[in-house]
Amino acid sequence: RARGVIAGATSTTARARRFANRGDASSSVSAPALSPSPASRDARRGAAPSTAARASSSSSASPASPFQQLESLLATASAAANTGSRDLGWRELEGAWVLAPPAGAKPRALVHFIGGAFVGASPQLTYRLFLEALAEKGDVLVVATPYAIGFEHLRIADENQFLFDRALRALGDEAAGLPIFGVGHSMGALMHMIIGSRYALPDRAANVLISFNNKPATDAVPLFTPVVAPGLQNLSPLIASVADSPFRAPLRGAEAQLRAQAPATVRELLPVLDQIEPVFREVADGAAEFVPKPEDTKSLIRRYYGVRRNLLLRFTDDTIDETSGLAATLTDSSAIKESIDLSVRSLAGDHVRPLRQETPALDVPPELAEPLRQTGDAISGFADALGIAPDENNPLNPLGALRFGFEQVKSETLKQARDAEGEQETRARGDAGEEMRALAGEIVAWMGLPPAAAPAAAPARDEGGREEVTPTVVSE
Repeated sequence: RARGVIAGATSTTARARRFANRGDASSSVSAPALSPSPASRDARRGAAPSTAARASSSSSASPASPFQQLESLLATASAAANTGSRDLGWRELEGAWVLAPPAGAKPRALVHFIGGAFVGASPQLTYRLFLEALAEKGDVLVVATPYAIGFEHLRIADENQFLFDRALRALGDEAAGLPIFGVGHSMGALMHMIIGSRYALPDRAANVLISFNNKPATDAVPLFTPVVAPGLQNLSPLIASVADSPFRAPLRGAEAQLRAQAPATVRELLPVLDQIEPVFREVADGAAEFVPKPEDTKSLIRRYYGVRRNLLLRFTDDTIDETSGLAATLTDSSAIKESIDLSVRSLAGDHVRPLRQETPALDVPPELAEPLRQTGDAISGFADALGIAPDENNPLNPLGALRFGFEQVKSETLKQARDAEGEQETRARGDAGEEMRALAGEIVAWMGLPPAAAPAAAPARDEGGREEVTPTVVSE
């Protein structure tokens, strides 16, 4: 959904600039002083004002035209795309993204967050609303470690832990003494389970595992073994020659320039798209299953997982959740089954609930609703012709996820246009924010954090504004 919103904002940026440049050019050119206007000439001749003059005189009093409304819409989208995470309080530290509690509050805990497949490459964007709600609700310091998807799960888990360790050292006194909680969604939950099985984590207070998933590639991608993998493997020489061709050098230079000139939010989203080619190359080079295999990962967790306090969250409409299997492994046969503190909770929602974002309130002119619908339907038809179907729950189908995001944005945009025409079907603003705050509230309440420190009282002052100081009596 976030990808769809940003893609829409990106495509409108250039057009918004053209609108602005056209306006600047027209306002900077003035007619010669001795050249009478059409209205003046008509008045001298005793004729009625010209059509152009009537349109000019009436335009200031008439409502904005659809094109003026479109210009405002494009400018709003462009401004949203140029608002980067750093403008919202995030900072990049040793390759991780860090968010402190709002309003200068002292952190009560530290959260190491790992997101799901593909979207975990830019967690400060794709999980922004959820992580900001978590920081606000619990006064927690969030450290989100991005990663690129791949078939080698052990390598990905190690890289996430190394990033977190480096960021923790760089935070220094800011994070000293804070209880550390691991929070992961989907594949991020799996990564925390692998990290907890491969590393001694003496400072880990607990793990929060949301929508745990440990499916094999054959289940994650339909027809992966009989169709997708063999097809890409047959194309392996062609893919390698194209990727390594010297003719790509000029294209890489042009791509670097485009990246540098892209809006801030788009630049932050590019790591999500950059994963697609390496995954295709892995499959073309023979990758057919995750390493370790799901059964081997389950065995690793059963024998070595050492984080004793855990919260497992699942959503009622999640079709790929495997929380029940993980709970059974931890309570029935794990090495810590005798001492584990395990809570399992079901909440309303689907697999992508933590990824929800607030769609900007863009007032689409009703006159443009039909052209927008026709354009959107044409793009959808082109995707159908290529066999790209919307797919929100498939972590290894990036094109399906992009199509799903586009369809969501198209539906929301057309819905806003219908609402502008007076239809009753409306969606309250802030729904996504409230939903994320409720989810964060569930997690913070379970964490059992110490109460927030009361702010220091301001020193008392006398009538002249001088600070009152209690004298110190020293006895001999």
